[in-house]
Amino acid sequence: MKLTIHDIAKAAGVSTGTVSRALNGRSGVNEQTKRRILELVRELDYVPDVGARQLARGATSAIGITRYADTSLRNPYYRLLVDAIQAALLNHGYGVHILGSDAELGDGTFAGVIVAGVRLPDTRLEYLRLSQTPFVAISAGAGFEGHASVELDNRAGMLAVLEHLVRRGHTRIAHMTGHPIGRDAQARLEAYREGLQAAGLSFECVLDGSFTELGAYRAMQRALLGGVEFTALTCASDEMALGALQALEDGGLRVPEDMAVTGFDDLPLETFSQAQLTTVHQPLLEIGRAAAQLLLEQLSGGSPRSVMFTPRLIVRRTA
Repeated sequence: MKLTIHDIAKAAGVSTGTVSRALNGRSGVNEQTKRRILELVRELDYVPDVGARQLARGATSAIGITRYADTSLRNPYYRLLVDAIQAALLNHGYGVHILGSDAELGDGTFAGVIVAGVRLPDTRLEYLRLSQTPFVAISAGAGFEGHASVELDNRAGMLAVLEHLVRRGHTRIAHMTGHPIGRDAQARLEAYREGLQAAGLSFECVLDGSFTELGAYRAMQRALLGGVEFTALTCASDEMALGALQALEDGGLRVPEDMAVTGFDDLPLETFSQAQLTTVHQPLLEIGRAAAQLLLEQLSGGSPRSVMFTPRLIVRRTA
């Protein structure tokens, strides 16, 4: 017998409205109740009636795009990604709305959602899955198979950076990341450590650049004041690499003679081109278009699938 939302509400001892809010990730449900409802949903294998929900909601042509953090709108990577997604969806008659908060997820406002950057942990994916909202996750990572996602081989990209620096004679290599970090950043950090181990290097240094240019500038300044023990710095984003380069210049160090610096993204912007940054190129526009395409396929009745992109190292002046 097919379970209904009323069955879940009865088993949890709450109202159907509370179950609906919990499944859709909306506010108004305390964490303990939310966990109990989600556990019951998994135990009882409840699947919402998608057809009934769509009839109740009415058709919508809006697509929601999540933010990774409050600072996302100021992040050049995020802006370029959203532009690519928006251009692809507009060609098919869908408007785009950047979500102001997670409370907007799965509430019936959007025909589908693109999760632009997955957090660690990220409960939004489970909410979307349980609410039967079509979605695509960018960098969902392992453990989320069977759902639509666009992946970048971060491991391959960062290992290429480490191999390049080791070939250049560097044995004391640091890494600039940020906290809190998402799945992309975590994969790049793990690959940095894997690369050190593969090269037989014992020195490890991880700096917190907050994934912003200013954060990286300050982190590099602190490192300089404390006495720099490394000769190369791998950054988990181009934006942080720019901040580190500025701090090194202000500190009187030469790049790459005194310090080699690498980024990750290869953003197609004049500011980054002028820096002549050695970096890892990821096909950002193609990633955005692929995310849009995977969502369109689901909205047309297709099954979720995943796409993997392989980055490549671009060697320029800084390393």
